[in-house]
Amino acid sequence: MSHAAALRPLPPPAAQPSTCYLCGGGRLALRYPARGGSQAPDASAYNCTSFGHRTHPPIWGCESCGLQFQWPLREAEELLGAYRDVEDPLYVAERDNRYLTFRRVLRHVGAHGEGQRLLDVGAYCGYFVDVAREAGYAAEGLELSRWAAEQARSLGLTVHGETLAQRAARGGSYDVLTLWDVVEHFADPREELRQAFRLVRPGGRIFLSTIDAGSLVARLLGAHWPWLMDMHLFYFDRTTLGALLEEVGFRVTRAVDYTHIVSSGYLLRKAGASFPWLAPLARLAGKVAPARLPIPISLGDNMLIEARRP
Repeated sequence: MSHAAALRPLPPPAAQPSTCYLCGGGRLALRYPARGGSQAPDASAYNCTSFGHRTHPPIWGCESCGLQFQWPLREAEELLGAYRDVEDPLYVAERDNRYLTFRRVLRHVGAHGEGQRLLDVGAYCGYFVDVAREAGYAAEGLELSRWAAEQARSLGLTVHGETLAQRAARGGSYDVLTLWDVVEHFADPREELRQAFRLVRPGGRIFLSTIDAGSLVARLLGAHWPWLMDMHLFYFDRTTLGALLEEVGFRVTRAVDYTHIVSSGYLLRKAGASFPWLAPLARLAGKVAPARLPIPISLGDNMLIEARRP
């Protein structure tokens, strides 16, 4: 290839997708037009605690299988660069409630690790790795954000700044993989789950949580559903995520609701950002409510799926 050809820019993406990412069907419809700015989001849009609830590119849906997804997607390398630059101090401020969330979710994974190898993908500041380690797992994490990985390492945790493909290429093998609120951020979730399959030993398990676009809350709120955001590239439901897991070789064994625990102050800020008409009431409530009161949140639009590698 000539140097000139190597530098030739890629053609712009088509104005609309031609086929569904999951099933390959061509019956696609624009579900939600773009909202917010036209500029590519910066790294802060991908913070776990992002308040960008009313900003997103066009979101398309497949009339055949139900998958919803952003189109066009940012280039994978561009996304990886943004993920590496993420810094999220508010997540650290919510640390106690993150630990409460992960100690609760550990009941699904297994409260006693007994030395099983566990890899938490998208470990962020390492709080689930720490909880799993306390429960007896030989726990490690993968995290691209340089800031978050250093937060985790400051707790004495093993966190690798690698992708799933890079980790799989090292020939590792784990009894348990966890992906808490991660799969919706992958530019190519099929390929990432293929790499996850390589990392799970036969008989091992994978656990994923993500927003549920097929939930009653999501369907009732439509364009006002708070989780339509720049940071969410794919919108799965229990059927579509299960189908993708089965396609790459896993066998789905369970699907349940997932509960987050957050402080009342954080919840009120989220409510005001998600529904602007609620913002004055949220600010008023914030003046009288104990800001650090832990609140469990489960509206049925967050799911946890467990699958096993045969």
